[in-house]
Amino acid sequence: MEKFFGPMEQMGFVVDNFNEPIKHWTEKLNIGPFFILEHLDLKDVYYYGKNGEENEIDFSVALAYSGNMQIEFIKQHCDTPSIYNEYVNHKKNTLHHLCTFTKNIENDIKILESQGYRNLQGGKTMDEGTFSYLDIDNNFSPILEIAQLSEGALGMFDMIKEASINWDGKKPIMDLGEISI
Repeated sequence: MEKFFGPMEQMGFVVDNFNEPIKHWTEKLNIGPFFILEHLDLKDVYYYGKNGEENEIDFSVALAYSGNMQIEFIKQHCDTPSIYNEYVNHKKNTLHHLCTFTKNIENDIKILESQGYRNLQGGKTMDEGTFSYLDIDNNFSPILEIAQLSEGALGMFDMIKEASINWDGKKPIMDLGEISI
């Protein structure tokens, strides 16, 4: 099996709200603007191998870039067991996961599982992107997310990254409609 995934491209944080972390990252670290994607729809979600409606998660994300590193804040709006609330024992505002992108997620999951990683949670986005969160005992790092993104998601991420390059610091939160390639 050949490994296809590349460098870590995202740092993910589970947060209680978006206002405080966005204020900190934009004002103190000069990273922004952030783009909030509300109530994302997923399908085929599993948690610890169990599929079904009991795994439906209501969550939103806020995204920004610092160079090539995407910063993601995740806010879960429901009590559904997930890696965002149950797995981390509700510990918030610390680094939750690192994400890498791949062109062959199934192959890379097999490689990671053969190395002792457990596939904790995953699913698909409505545009057929796939993602999986994996962890291993004594991993010396946060949870690993591996994602195979759709062309649309890659394009959106490129737009958000471009917005960060030209950001003047005046507007900490922007709408996707305010940017273009």
